[in-house]
Amino acid sequence: MKPDSFKNGIKQFAKVAILTGIAVGPGPTWANAQQADIALNAENEEVQLFGLVAPNPGLELKMSGPYDLITLDFAEEAGDVWADIRKGFSVPDLETQAVQVRERALLKNKRMVNNMLQRSEPYIYFIAQECAKRGMPSELALLPFIESQFNPHARSPSAAEGLWQFIPSTGRQFDLKQNKWVDERRDLVASTRAALDYLTYLYDMHGDWHLALLSYNWGEGSVLRAVKKAQEAGLEPTLDNLELPLETKHYIPKLQALKNLIQSPERFGLTLPKFPNKPYFAEIKRSADVDLREIARLAGVELELIRKLNPGLNQPVLYAAHSNTLLVPVEYSAKIQASLKQYKPSNPQRNYTVKKGDTLGEIAQRFDVSVKAIQRLNGLGKKKLIKPGMNLSIPNTPKLGSWES
Repeated sequence: MKPDSFKNGIKQFAKVAILTGIAVGPGPTWANAQQADIALNAENEEVQLFGLVAPNPGLELKMSGPYDLITLDFAEEAGDVWADIRKGFSVPDLETQAVQVRERALLKNKRMVNNMLQRSEPYIYFIAQECAKRGMPSELALLPFIESQFNPHARSPSAAEGLWQFIPSTGRQFDLKQNKWVDERRDLVASTRAALDYLTYLYDMHGDWHLALLSYNWGEGSVLRAVKKAQEAGLEPTLDNLELPLETKHYIPKLQALKNLIQSPERFGLTLPKFPNKPYFAEIKRSADVDLREIARLAGVELELIRKLNPGLNQPVLYAAHSNTLLVPVEYSAKIQASLKQYKPSNPQRNYTVKKGDTLGEIAQRFDVSVKAIQRLNGLGKKKLIKPGMNLSIPNTPKLGSWES
């Protein structure tokens, strides 16, 4: 479907849904997600910025793509990333008591706020640039502060993961791979693309960023029904006039408070960290598997520096068949490129065709690897049987460690 016809179709769907009361709300997973956020009110000023994204799991939507990755311009003079973000603020401001309550919470938790700001360093420039590239408000680059406190490994009780907190079903609807090797809900580039796709869809539905943000938090079906109810009562569908769960009611005030902090940090007694307005990472394309621990050793770079840019990998091994792009800090990209030229797997990955009478245990013993390693590499569950003629990939190391090993 062409972009223009897609947008028009979304708008028509929204109108029909509002008029007819079509039930397109989120499923049971969203009810679980809401329990994870402690709402803030005038009597309880305890801050709880961690939130969850559990968009409608029933949404049948395929976005066009794949999107081209942003071009890195190393010749551009670096400024300040926060100043650039301020220039792109365009969501209508909200001035309510709820915003003041959130601001006071930020003031009372300066250490937590500073930690969040520091944690955003590897990711904030890229996300802000992606928003600018699409002509979207730069406030959206602040949403991961609310969703995950900019922790790509954040996981909710409803199994939402990553900076943008996608639940498994919604991740699949936005083409985020989730398998034994990668979980792109944690991948910076892939999850940001998916989140901005979803926000674009919601804005096209409502034509209003406040309603789009409410839908991102609560689900588009629930917001459509709340809008319909307000309109039937002769009210404008504003934040004050919509019947919303407490957590959703505070979602935009949270964002507004953060926006105000970025706009005027001195008012909060804070100094924003100095992040240059230039790329933090570079991309390296790989057509062969690589063990990141060995690359870090060869380059003389801490594994953690590579790990935090590639949180979508379930193991410290990049399997090119599942993820062919490695993100590395710009300042170490030359060293890592050089180490890749030196890199040689100790045991090249092997293939084996299953013969009649073979068992996984016998195959594992033959190649001196574990049964679990073969199952993991080939996506085999405990109950999935091997059959004659099946091609198996054999791990190139006796044991595949986890990131924590």
